[in-house]
Amino acid sequence: MPFAIVAFDDTQKSVTGTTETEIKYTRFANTVIKWTQMMIVATLWVSGGTGYLKIYIDSETSPRLQFSTTLTSETRFQDTFSIGDLSAGIHTVRVKLVNSGSYVTYNKLLEVYVR
Repeated sequence: MPFAIVAFDDTQKSVTGTTETEIKYTRFANTVIKWTQMMIVATLWVSGGTGYLKIYIDSETSPRLQFSTTLTSETRFQDTFSIGDLSAGIHTVRVKLVNSGSYVTYNKLLEVYVR
């Protein structure tokens, strides 16, 4: 089964410093079709330090996926993870940024796919 896109955002967001901050979110239905995998495509870059983009589902406290970079130009990342453990219903994908120091971490492109 191919992936289906559930969200697309190309708005540039940024976070300065070491406090993990939610910058984007989207919701999806896990009802008629029981989705088992999610793929995230995102861009990430920093002004310095190491920047992290973390993906959470609903109110989870551990990220399902994490990208990191020390690159200062916009770089594309992509990975897939399991969502087969999610119950039927509406779920929220939360995107958070943080940096290892007092630098800026940026995100622009975000694509969310399920299958």
